[in-house]
Amino acid sequence: MIYLGVDIGGMSIKVGAVDEGGKLLSKCTAITPLGDPQKAIELIADLCREAVDRAGYSWAAVAGVGAGAPGTVDGDVVTYATNIGWYGVPFCKELTRLTGVKTAVGNDANCALLAEVKFGAARGYRDVAMVTLGTGVGTAFLCGGTLLLGNGGAAGEGGHMRVKTLGNRCSCGREDCWELYASASALERRTRKIVETHPQGVMASIAQREGKTSGKVFFEAYNAGDEDAKRELAAFQRDVADGLVNIANLFRPQLIVVGGGIAAQPAMIAPLEDLVAEQTLGGKGNPHVKVVAATMGNDAGIVGASVQVM
Repeated sequence: MIYLGVDIGGMSIKVGAVDEGGKLLSKCTAITPLGDPQKAIELIADLCREAVDRAGYSWAAVAGVGAGAPGTVDGDVVTYATNIGWYGVPFCKELTRLTGVKTAVGNDANCALLAEVKFGAARGYRDVAMVTLGTGVGTAFLCGGTLLLGNGGAAGEGGHMRVKTLGNRCSCGREDCWELYASASALERRTRKIVETHPQGVMASIAQREGKTSGKVFFEAYNAGDEDAKRELAAFQRDVADGLVNIANLFRPQLIVVGGGIAAQPAMIAPLEDLVAEQTLGGKGNPHVKVVAATMGNDAGIVGASVQVM
């Protein structure tokens, strides 16, 4: 048997066939039709069939389809996913109608956590927090071996806890949310500032060569010994640690797994565990919280979504 995982994003929809060991057998991608859930679900059904064909299996081998959506999921319904324009979408009912197989859907950060728990860095742990540093900051929580879903599936939005009092407006409408300071987008803003302030510097030279500012540019400059990058990375890590400490104090997980493209940089993750240990309530008198990088990479969303139907 094989399982299909669907990673629904604001830019693209990715579908893959996954075996019971978590190995990705095939993957196909298409642009997300924003604001048109029916068209998107029909596209997902087509991508599912394509993924099965590419994996070399017949449709009869499909045990189920699991999907991750970027928003609030209550049971079988995507209730609120504003960045793709989905509100109250009966996702599972419609995809099952189109495919004829059982379907499950969950929040995308929860799916990434499921991938790490079953196949990645969090195997063997029962109390885990997942933090993804991307366009925003996503969070998910495993408490006593069970996903924390909350009322109506709306729990786990740690990126929108307030961490400063600077008056900067978040896309959610509040001020000074954690994701304004700890996301990959925040690091890109730091990169842009360095380039503008030091147009003859190392980072500006790399950005000019790449034709953009990005996390990749930042860490290339850091690895080249750029002093501006070293200073800004330390400040950025403190901003990331602010939220991690809050999570540690609230949930006291055994493990915090940090995902997202910038988390793959060893320099990014290395000091976070010590920063958290220095600031969490009780210090060494309370259980230590490990902080590690996610290991499932860019396919975590697909694999984790498929775990829902395994």
